[in-house]
Amino acid sequence: MYIEHKHFKLPNNTSEVDVFISPTGDIEVMIEGHQQVLKGDFHHLAFKKMNTGVDLIYKTRSKKSSWDIILTPQDAEIVSKMMNEADEYYEIIMRDL
Repeated sequence: MYIEHKHFKLPNNTSEVDVFISPTGDIEVMIEGHQQVLKGDFHHLAFKKMNTGVDLIYKTRSKKSSWDIILTPQDAEIVSKMMNEADEYYEIIMRDL
C-alpha cells in the first residue's frame, strides 16, 4: 500500500524527523537519533498552535502511548495535507473494490 513520507527539521534546530502517513489512517513519526517510533492514528491526532510552532498531539487514554511533537507551521500544514490526501486515497481504493 502507498505510504507517503516527508522529512522535516524541527523548530528547535537540534533534531530532524521523518513522518510516514498511510491511507489506512496511521501515522508514524521517527525522531532522528531516538530509538522510539511514535505511532498513532488520525482519529486521536490534533494540531495546536503555540508560540514555538504547531504542536502535533496524539492523545489516548494511556499516557504511555500518548505523544506530541512541535513542528513549524509550514510543516504542520504539510502533514495535515498528507493526512487529507491519504484519506482521499483510501476512499478511492475502497470505492474501486
